[in-house]
Order: sequence, then structure tokens, then C-alpha cells
Amino acid sequence: MSATALSSTASAHGPSGGASSGVAGPLPQPPSSGVAAAWSAAAVTVPHAVGLGLLAFAPLAGDYPLAALALWSAALPGLLLTLAAPRAGVVYAPTTVVALLFAAVLATAHGAAPALGLSARQVLAVSGATVGLAFVFQWLLGVLRLASVARFLPISVTHGFAAGVGLSMVVGQVRNGFGAGPDALWDARTGWHALAAAAVVAIAWALRHRWPRSPGLLSAVVLVTLGVALAGLWGGGLGAVFAPAVQPSSFAGPLWPDWTGIPWMALAQQEGSALVVLALLMALVNSLEILVFNQELELEHGLRGNANLALRRESLLGALCGLAGMIPASTSASRSRIVLAQAGASRDAPRWHAAIMLGVAATGAWWLHWVPMACLAGGLVLAGLLQVPGLMWSLRYARSSRVTWAQSWLVALVFAVMGGVGALVAGLVVATFVLLHDSAAKVLRHVRLDGELRSRRLRRAGSDTWLVPRMNQIAVFELQGVMSFGVAAHLAEQVRLLLQPRHRWVILDAGRVPAWDSTALAQLRALVRDLGHQGIAAAVAALDPLAAEQARDHVRSFSDVDRALEWAEAGILSQRPIEQRPAHPARDLLGEIGEGVPRAASDALLALLERETVPARGVVFNAGDTDHDLLVVQSGHITLVTQWPPEKGLRLATVGPGMAFGEMAFLNGAARSASAGAERGSAHLVRLSRAHFDAWARQYPEAALTVMNNLAQIGARRLAATTRQLRAVLE
Repeated sequence: MSATALSSTASAHGPSGGASSGVAGPLPQPPSSGVAAAWSAAAVTVPHAVGLGLLAFAPLAGDYPLAALALWSAALPGLLLTLAAPRAGVVYAPTTVVALLFAAVLATAHGAAPALGLSARQVLAVSGATVGLAFVFQWLLGVLRLASVARFLPISVTHGFAAGVGLSMVVGQVRNGFGAGPDALWDARTGWHALAAAAVVAIAWALRHRWPRSPGLLSAVVLVTLGVALAGLWGGGLGAVFAPAVQPSSFAGPLWPDWTGIPWMALAQQEGSALVVLALLMALVNSLEILVFNQELELEHGLRGNANLALRRESLLGALCGLAGMIPASTSASRSRIVLAQAGASRDAPRWHAAIMLGVAATGAWWLHWVPMACLAGGLVLAGLLQVPGLMWSLRYARSSRVTWAQSWLVALVFAVMGGVGALVAGLVVATFVLLHDSAAKVLRHVRLDGELRSRRLRRAGSDTWLVPRMNQIAVFELQGVMSFGVAAHLAEQVRLLLQPRHRWVILDAGRVPAWDSTALAQLRALVRDLGHQGIAAAVAALDPLAAEQARDHVRSFSDVDRALEWAEAGILSQRPIEQRPAHPARDLLGEIGEGVPRAASDALLALLERETVPARGVVFNAGDTDHDLLVVQSGHITLVTQWPPEKGLRLATVGPGMAFGEMAFLNGAARSASAGAERGSAHLVRLSRAHFDAWARQYPEAALTVMNNLAQIGARRLAATTRQLRAVLE
């Protein structure tokens, strides 16, 4: 993750792609030339990349000119990427996270050198092999098209990694006495170094606000360097006060690794696990930054790109640079933002930036030793502070999103104290915690406490009159997500809190729950048991077969919500006093269509009915049939579906004894719009043909009007029920 907003015009975005740095950005400026934009970007890269290079290669300072190691790593990898994979507006340079992790890898290899007898060039080869492995991991992420997975990392983890990298930079400078050396004591000498570093930070910050397009960080380093020289505290008789960035040396080319004679097996046994984890962390965090910045290019600048392709392309060149003993370059978000802000999607600015850095590398041996290390330390402190996403400095954000804010700082502090390995573990723990917490928070997809849902079971008017005002006794909870112990415990807690004294039936709709673990089923059983003790009957609908098998002795389950609603509605209807239940004599074959028909007309119509028995799974009619008969259920149940058998279609309604069906074709003569059959068991019906009804109607016209009125009321009730169901689904 590159040092964010180090120069005057760098955007205040953190590596998560949207976190403000908390510093007001400059007002929009007219585009400048690619050369000017390149100089602005290089003004960040020079102190930043050189400072990081000196930090990373410090263990090898006694074996080779440190200036050459840092300068060539700051220039050549970025130049190679710019030439091989040019992209409009995108600057390639050593990024903070890659440089710091390279430093950790090299320090680990250097620490093992005495025991294994490794030379400086062999240490560089071991570091190169580890970095090469990191970019192989990154290449695999691109090949397997897994780059997009990074976008699902919680913001607390991405912010935590970004802040951890920044804090590591700051802590590293504090430990080294702001350039006074790793063994420096906190005395007057280190105090002068701290003062110079603070001056660089203050001047760069002031220049950023006063002149947004000035090369703020580089200007600050130059001004403090001149101030130190003019004050006579360095190079004027008091050279022991300020340590130079490097010792004077002649021009030198890159140091090439020595791949011969390395005891790889002994190295793997001693430091293999640590090196592999550092490589994995480098791949993950660098991939995340590339992905996030590619999203920013598309959303904010209209520059579409393929993140997986970018990963593969940068990985191959990054591995090559690592094997050559250099700090690999990558997409630098902060410097690319400088170019985009000043010159837009320029193709020249990245090339000029690479050329400028090559010039710095070629000439740096003659001027770098005049720069106090304290000045570069100040640049790294500023880079580290700006690397921390701005939201993490916001008290308002801390109050409004306390948990996320705390998690971010937890990962960041672990990174700064324990290094990348500990941060990787902490990040995985936090990501798992966030995933489970979010699953628990969203486990209730819909809650319906007022009887908004009705089953597709059609009932006669008297039963509906009793049922409708009492439907608010049924609470339906629609669940979603994988059900683990913690999620199920949260679910049980929420159900108990939401239930009201009037509720007597609870239905848990598990149709959107792909899996239950055994601990979650234990929580479910406990919830059903506790509700039973309160006089509340509970059932689960659409429980997956494996979970249903494990819970069948303790939990009432139904194949779908409709069946569960039928069960609850039947329970409500069973509460009716016997004297209020409608009486249907055995001769009442006409059911609901015969209500109010005079006795003589009713007897004449009964004589026209044809009895029919439908076996279990038998079909009464199919969609598209052209018969126009009206049917009335005498016993059993008939299911109306879009296609028979029911498993292939959508269930529309269930009709029971005394209920008529097929009325649409009977009334308008159209083909059947649905299929009907006996789904649960055999059923007994009576059938009335339209021809027989018409003949009867001519003889009893007033009774025929009553029957037609009954059919109209049946249709109105069913239309109202369908409307309620549709509204419940849409809500």
C-alpha cells in the first residue's frame, strides 16, 4: 500500500478506496502537462522510495554501498513496469507495503546468515526468492480470478492493514532515533534528529495546504537539509550531530544476488515458515491495493481495466525484480492520483516519472550523502501518518462506528508491534468475527408479526370471518445465511424480544438457510422448548433434509411456509366454540355455492351432480383442458398448481370439504388456467356440468342468481387473498 497523499495534490483516499485522510483536498485545478505532473509525483517518490530503500537494505550497509542498493531499487523496477505494461495515468514505483515487507524478509534472512554462513549476496538471493514466491502467489490470485474476493474483506481489516503499515513506518523511525541509528540513545543527538524530522513533516504539511501543486515533501527535505547545513550543525565541524543518509561512495551499479552455495534445506527448517508467511502477506495486501485502485480508476476516472490481468502482469515483472535483488515496483496509488489530478489520463507522465527516477539513481551517489537521514526519516513519518486512513483519526467515526473503529486499530497495533505475521492472523480473526456478526445481524430477513401472511388454503366465508381478525396470533420469521452457534443464539434472542403476548404460533422460515451446524440445531431445539413452556407452538418451514432429520424428534417441521401457515390457521380455527362452528349436513353436497338456495331448487340441482373419486396423486384436470365443469370437494383436499405433478409447478391454492373450484372455466368457458389433483391423499368430489346448470337455471332463475352470486363472492374472496399474498411478498 503506497504512501497516501504525500505530495501536494495526492488524493486523501486510503487503500480501501474511499477513506478520507481527514485533510481538505485542493480545489479543482486546470490540467497541467505530463512533465509537470511527473515532477510532482517524483517529488514524492524520491524521498519516499529512497528512504524505504535505505531502511530495507540497512542490514547490508557494511557489505556494499547502501546508496546504490536503494537508488537502483527505487528506479529500475518502476522503469521496467512502465515500459512493459504502460497504463494511462498509472505510475509504478516501490510501494510502502512491499518495501516494508521486503525489509522484513531481508532482515529475517540476514538474521539467519551467521548460522548458515551466508554472504551479503546470498542473503539478497534468499530475499529475492521469497519475494519471487510472493509474486507467484499474487500471479495465482490473478490466474484463478480470485482478485475480486479481496473486495469482500471487511473495511476494518483493510483499514487495519493500511494503518499497520503506516504505524510500522513511524515506529521504525522512532526505534532508529529518526536516523540517528538503531543503537542511538535518546539524548541531545537524537533530539536534534527528532526536531529535523518534525520540521520536514510540518513544512511538507504547510506547503500542501498553501501551495497544493508544489512538490511539498521534496521541498521540505531540501529546505531542512539546507537549514541544517547553514546552521553549521552538519558538515561544518559538528558532523557527529546529524548522521548522513549514506556514507560517501563512488558510483556503483546494482548488486546482483549470488544463487550458488545456499543451504536451502537448512534455511527452510530454520526460517521457512516465517518467510512463506511474509510472502503470503505481501501478495494479499499488494493484491488488495491493486484491486481497490483499479476500482477507483473505473469509478472516478472512467478508466476501465481488468484487475486480474493487472495482477498477473505485475506479478511476472515483480518476481523478476525480486529475483534480481531489488524491491519490486507496483501500482502506486498515491503517485498515480497526483498524475491523474494534474494531467488526467496522461500516457506521458508515467514515462517522465520513470525517466526522472532513472536520473536520480544515476546521480544519487554524488549527492545523497549530503542529505541527513533525519530528513528522510521525517518523510517516512509523514508517509506513515498519511498511510493511516483518515476515518481512523476521526472522533465522529469512532463514536458512530465504535466496533469497526476498534477492530481497525486492533489489527493496526498488532501489525506495528508483532509484524505482518501477527497482523495476518489478527486480520483473519477479525474478518471471521465480522462475518459472523454480520450474519447474525442479518439473520432475520423479514419479520411479520401481524398476520400479514396467509396460507393458500381456501376456506368458506364463515371460517374466514373467524380466522382473519385472529391471524395476528401468528408470527413468521424469515431467516437467511449459514446458521452457526453464535448466529442461532442471536436469532433466538431476537425472536424472544420481538414476540408479543398475543402470539401463540411461531413459524421460522428456513428456506434461505443453506446449512445448519449441530450447535445451531441445539439452539433451535432450546428455542422451541422455551416457547412451548410459554404456551407458544413453534415450527420450522423448509428446513434442509439433513437438519430436519437431526431435529425431527424435537422440532415440528413443514416442507414449506404454506404448510406451516395451514397448521397455524387450523390451530386458530380449533379455538372456536362448538356452538359457533358452522353445521354442514351430510346432504350439503353443494357446499359454499349452495348457500341460500331454496330447498326445492337445491334438491333439483343435487340430482344433476356426478360423484367422482380421485386417488392419491390423481389428476382432476390439467392446465389447458377445455371442459367447463364446476367441482365441489366432499372430503379430502385438492391442490391447484400451475403444472402437475406439484413438484414441477407452483402451488396456487388448496381447497377442502365444501369448497368449489374450477369456477373460472365454468363461468367464462375458457380453457383451464391451472392443474388440479389430490396431492396428499384420495379425495371425493361432485361435478356439475355447465349444460346441466343452464337447464336447471331456466327452471329456477332466482336460485340460479343466488348460485352465481355465491360464485362471485367466492371469486372476490380469493382475489383478496391473492392480493394479500402478493403484497406480503413484495414487502
